[in-house]
Amino acid sequence: MQRLDTGLSRYEQIAVDIAQKIVNGKYKVGQKLSGRSLLAGTYNVSPETIRRSIALLQNIGVVEAVTGSGIIVKSTGLAHEYLAEYNERRNIINLRNRINDMLNKRRQLDMELEKELSKLVETAFQKSSILQQIEEVPLPTESWMIGRTIADANIRTITGATVVAVNRGQEEIFSPPAEMTLQGNDILVIVGTGGAKERVKILINKKTMDK
Repeated sequence: MQRLDTGLSRYEQIAVDIAQKIVNGKYKVGQKLSGRSLLAGTYNVSPETIRRSIALLQNIGVVEAVTGSGIIVKSTGLAHEYLAEYNERRNIINLRNRINDMLNKRRQLDMELEKELSKLVETAFQKSSILQQIEEVPLPTESWMIGRTIADANIRTITGATVVAVNRGQEEIFSPPAEMTLQGNDILVIVGTGGAKERVKILINKKTMDK
């Protein structure tokens, strides 16, 4: 088990395992444990790691390393206490890990939400920009365009704006044909930049077409 998962170093994990075996009765009080070399082979670690595990258990009174006699089990009760403390610590670590996991998921969700909001804002901006380019311009009855076709008026070439529809009374004529004759009080629906729309207004309000 990795430290990242348990919050324990390898020597602490071994100490917990030995304490658990004492509590379960595999090791009895007064019993001599295997030597450090054998324990090192059992847990597949270095003798130094076993030395640190035994030192930890000895410091809290669970075992005692007696020179010439080896490692002796001293207390089942203290082994219980050590495991209880370990379990409490593990619960705290698990809670911390769950919180970190939820925070990471929330950060990921925030990033995805921010990305989608950016798309929404960009789409709304584009839609808004398109709508701002559309304008309805009434055609005065005295305009020079009256009686002329859209092609003859040459609005797009002169102004840069495009007539996308003509409202005539209750009728809406979309994509009007070039040969359509313009009448007084027609409403031209034009698309173009602000400058283009202003040029259209100037053009249609002329009574005569400049030569």
